[in-house]
Amino acid sequence: MAVNGMPLEFRELRYFVVLCEELHFGRAADRLHISQSPLSQAIAQLERKVGTRLLDRSSRHVALTPAGGVLLQHGRRLLRNADDAVGATRRAAAGETGTLHLVTGPVTRDAVLPGLQRELDEHFPTLTIDVSEMAGNDIPDAVVHGAADVGLMLSPPERDDINTKLLRRDSPVAIFRPGHPLAGRATVTIAELAEYPLILWPRTVSKGAHDTVLGMFVEHRPAATRVTDDHSGASWDAMQSADAFAVVAASAGVSGDLATVPIDDGKAEFTMGMIWSRRTPPAFLSGLLEAADAAIARNNWG
Repeated sequence: MAVNGMPLEFRELRYFVVLCEELHFGRAADRLHISQSPLSQAIAQLERKVGTRLLDRSSRHVALTPAGGVLLQHGRRLLRNADDAVGATRRAAAGETGTLHLVTGPVTRDAVLPGLQRELDEHFPTLTIDVSEMAGNDIPDAVVHGAADVGLMLSPPERDDINTKLLRRDSPVAIFRPGHPLAGRATVTIAELAEYPLILWPRTVSKGAHDTVLGMFVEHRPAATRVTDDHSGASWDAMQSADAFAVVAASAGVSGDLATVPIDDGKAEFTMGMIWSRRTPPAFLSGLLEAADAAIARNNWG
């Protein structure tokens, strides 16, 4: 790209977009891991190249000009296209070398990955499956921008840039530490659970699952809600109080010292899905879908 005979750099566009999102040079520089001086220089250079002021700025105020708003819209699209190009290139390389880059959340790692991997081994005997784990909310961007070919996640979001294959539906269960008054019950109700504190993983880790659990308690609010710093996995170490409880998918890995009790009127359900980029799907998508269908049938995932 060239403007007025001078090349327009993606670095300058990226700096500009981040600054527009923050509207603060200090915060934008922190996000970009640079000092404010090179950020200011890059923005000034960008304005010289396009021949107009993009930002109104003072010591305390940064605001987009109308021209800056136009460049922001186009700049985001250009950066997104560049990311997609990198993702497509990585996917092409993955197909040539026989490597499937798969990313999973902690629940799907235990609940669906083993069954799916068995089928993948049968359908793609020469395929190397590279598995990594990350927070559920990060998985869609990972597949869209090329960091992974497919993702497995709890409660996949509805997004225009991803496709989803539903793998498993699961009912919610309550989990308790030993000695909890409800730990020995055959089943519990929402109203009974609401008499005790609810331990909930943060929305920043798994938005869909977080909202699913909260939605169960609209009519009966828990005695307290404690949001942990992170999803602590099967052990739920964050459950410090003996009278607290958590709600997870029935197939989630739960350590042996915790009691799991079905919820009688837990009408909500957890879904687990395989997602991939709509723009740049994996080269062997049809085979992946066949393996997924085989895993669903073999394991009776409903």
